[in-house]
Amino acid sequence: MKKIISLIKACMTSDMGIFKINLRNRSKMSKILIIVFLCFALMTGIGSYVCAVLEQLKPFNMQYVCLSIFVLFISFMTLIEGIYKSGNLLYNCKDDQLLFSLPIDKKAILFIRMFKFYVFELAFNSLFLIPLIVCYAFYTKVGISFYITSIFMILLLPIIPIVLSCIIGTIISWLSSKFRFKNIAQTIIAVIFILGVFYLSFNVDKLLSKLATNAKSINDIITKLYYPAGAYANLAIDFKIQDLLLFVFINVIVAIMSIFLLSKVYFKINSKLQSVKVGKKKKVKSSVIKNRGQIKALIRKEFNIFFQTPVFIINAGMGIVLFLIFVFMIMFKYNSVLSALASSGVDIAYVSNNIALYIVMIIAIGSFTTSITSSMISLEGRKYTILRSLPISSKRILLSKVYTASLLTIPAFLVGDILLFIKFKPSFIIMILLLILTVLMPLVSHFTGLIINLKFPKLEYDSPTEVVKQSVSAFASVMLDFIILIALVYGLMKLMNHNILLILSLLTLLFTIIDIILYIYLAKRGTKIFNELTV
Repeated sequence: MKKIISLIKACMTSDMGIFKINLRNRSKMSKILIIVFLCFALMTGIGSYVCAVLEQLKPFNMQYVCLSIFVLFISFMTLIEGIYKSGNLLYNCKDDQLLFSLPIDKKAILFIRMFKFYVFELAFNSLFLIPLIVCYAFYTKVGISFYITSIFMILLLPIIPIVLSCIIGTIISWLSSKFRFKNIAQTIIAVIFILGVFYLSFNVDKLLSKLATNAKSINDIITKLYYPAGAYANLAIDFKIQDLLLFVFINVIVAIMSIFLLSKVYFKINSKLQSVKVGKKKKVKSSVIKNRGQIKALIRKEFNIFFQTPVFIINAGMGIVLFLIFVFMIMFKYNSVLSALASSGVDIAYVSNNIALYIVMIIAIGSFTTSITSSMISLEGRKYTILRSLPISSKRILLSKVYTASLLTIPAFLVGDILLFIKFKPSFIIMILLLILTVLMPLVSHFTGLIINLKFPKLEYDSPTEVVKQSVSAFASVMLDFIILIALVYGLMKLMNHNILLILSLLTLLFTIIDIILYIYLAKRGTKIFNELTV
């Protein structure tokens, strides 16, 4: 047990180092304050949405339904995130040789990897669960039993989604180990899995039609779908110690059984992923050395890093996938979208009169759910010192990362714009303003992500997943983008039925100013920070 505890402490130290508070270190204290502020802002935004749902449910005395809905939502997000995180977090890590050579049970190694996964998901889930608990307690009379239940829910909720994502991640890794080009295969298979989950989520109304007709309420449907969500709601309204103990028992057994079963195939898959297949000898042809410009060469380097890191591809592609899904749903299932909006109480004429602002919201969703640059500095790893020693200015190196992110995202957003223009046929001026916003909004995310990564670099890591999904930089960047997205959508909803041309013009001016400010900061302060980084 002491060996396992020591290994857990060693594995977590590098990732949790940013949270070690040193009152004498002002720089580190300022970073911690930034993280605390972003967490507080995100939790405030989530709390406002929870309160809005509770406000609608309170007249019917059905506040407990809010618990089921949000627990299901949080678990779904954890599952989606974990599907493309688990494969890279569990398999083919840099510290494999060290850990496998130690005199410890191999199941303990798998437990350590899953525990590390659990800790980060616990922190992520807490940002959503704490506002839910506070708001529910405000709108409902609760006793001490509710808080006891909530503590267990915070601690145990990540387990089942993590286990499911690890199983799916293992299947993806096993399938990809059969191919010669393992990274490409892993990326394609993971994307297929995630798109399949998205397809099921968007067609859940059809899949649950029979279940819905036999269920007495929304809570009954969710309870049949997902046990933890129903258990939380039931314990909140009718606390029974035996039900709480059953909930704890089920989660603990699921965790133990998953480690036991996955350990049977874990090491075989890991060894196959690390193996190198030798093909037939090919005749080497004489090559010509091409002379490329500095920026072009740097962009090419960034593309190589991007396409050689499956978790990076999938993480960066989620925003683009969400954007294209929204666009294609509007293109081919617009009547279904209108029906869904009408059933939720939205006036269809209201949507038609403000379609340009809804397009802006769709562009914003794509722009601020795509996190690329928040990992680009960290992924340099120990190669950072080589990069800095090149006869290239730091400004060009940093801007090449922004250019790369823009080339990966903006073309897809522009294609979506053209499809939406074909569908709704807005005026020429509105089309031009929307195209400009399609370029300006992703740039805000790219600039802020790179600046945050400069503030919170992680140049030493065991797996790219730690950088892309579990680093402080990625965490802070995602939270900031989410806050910007919430504020933008809220502001646009308040400005509906006003002069659309004026609103789009002001938004264009606003994002232009923000991009210029961020560019100047990156060019001056950012280059200075970049030059001072050490591995």
